Amino acid sequence: MNAIVTVAPFWIVAVLVLAAVLAWVLPPLFRRPPASDGPGRRELNIAVYRDQYRELEDDHRNGLLSPEQMGVARMELEARLARDALTGHPVATNAMGRSRGLGMALVAVIPAVALGLYLVAGDPGFVIKQAAAEQAEQERERKVQEALARLEEQVDAALATLEENVRDDPEDGLSWTFLANAYIARERWEDAEDAYARAYALMPQTPVVMSGYAEAMAVNAGRDLSGRPIELVREALLLDPEDPKALEMSGIHAYQNREYSTAGYFWNQLLHQTPEDTPAHAELTAMVRSARALGHAEAFGVPGDEPMDAAVIRGRVELAAELADQAEPGDTVYLLARTATGGAQPLAALRTRLDQLPVAFTLDDSLAVSPDHVLSNHESITLVARVSRHGDSQARPGDLEGILEDVSVGRGDVLLVIDTVRP
Repeated sequence: MNAIVTVAPFWIVAVLVLAAVLAWVLPPLFRRPPASDGPGRRELNIAVYRDQYRELEDDHRNGLLSPEQMGVARMELEARLARDALTGHPVATNAMGRSRGLGMALVAVIPAVALGLYLVAGDPGFVIKQAAAEQAEQERERKVQEALARLEEQVDAALATLEENVRDDPEDGLSWTFLANAYIARERWEDAEDAYARAYALMPQTPVVMSGYAEAMAVNAGRDLSGRPIELVREALLLDPEDPKALEMSGIHAYQNREYSTAGYFWNQLLHQTPEDTPAHAELTAMVRSARALGHAEAFGVPGDEPMDAAVIRGRVELAAELADQAEPGDTVYLLARTATGGAQPLAALRTRLDQLPVAFTLDDSLAVSPDHVLSNHESITLVARVSRHGDSQARPGDLEGILEDVSVGRGDVLLVIDTVRP
């Protein structure tokens, strides 16, 4: 729709308001005085002069006025009558003309002044810009609806093609997998489970088929992952520890069974695969934080609004000045959290470069190496910072190292200095 047509209602209203103002101001200026006013006053004046003339005649008959005086008085009376009583009313006529002239001037001036004030003090482009924005929004919504309609058509066409493919070649496990996903897009979960069952029979060692089959079975069973669905999920993770759907469902199953730390671990692994600044990433982040909080509350009885800080260690890693010349700026620095009793597998780990030191750090359960081996399960740990010249976390002679023992989980002021050389 054209923007001018869109703003037409605005200008129609403006013209109507202006017309109402003129209709209120102009009629009195164009109104003609009552026609009976002029003649009535003239007749009254003539009657007055007629009475005065009779009085002069009476005075003359009674001898009060001589003939000469009578003649002079009559001439004066006639002159006054001619000048006053018998003359028209040019003043009223002139006033009427001036009123009409003023009215015509106002007809031209009021619209011009109103438009000028709007152009100076208002925003002449606002209405058009607003209309253009509304038009653009309508156009965008129309395009979105058209795109969705096209997508629906494409899904339907793809679904028909896939159904034809599996009829032509029922031994093609990949086609059955694609068909199952197409059914899921249409919320046809029972059909999806049947299709995944055929795909699993043909490709039993394919992780995405296992996790997809498990999801369809769980949905059709009231979203219950217990039994065969979770068995399939675990088999899928053995074959592919990074299978997204298997990680998600593992977290859900753990959460449903109040294994909150385990749920946070699986969801955090999935979080690492999810692009940042997306709704999915934000949702997963909230899920991980909630699971960690609940897990710590279960382990230590901490109220639900406290465990986030209680299961975190914050601090800073520095390199001692006397060791600065014994490493290269590009050397890898590892920060490891270990149990107080030691152990080969760390509770959490971070990595950076030497040229980034000093650097602040935050360790929490999201950095756990194993879902059953997390910070929130311990009250104190040992922190190790190591400069590795070989690029891996394995300790070697000559590495620069700093160690802090008995660090309470929940501390936020840790200072770890790399100040020794491993023998």
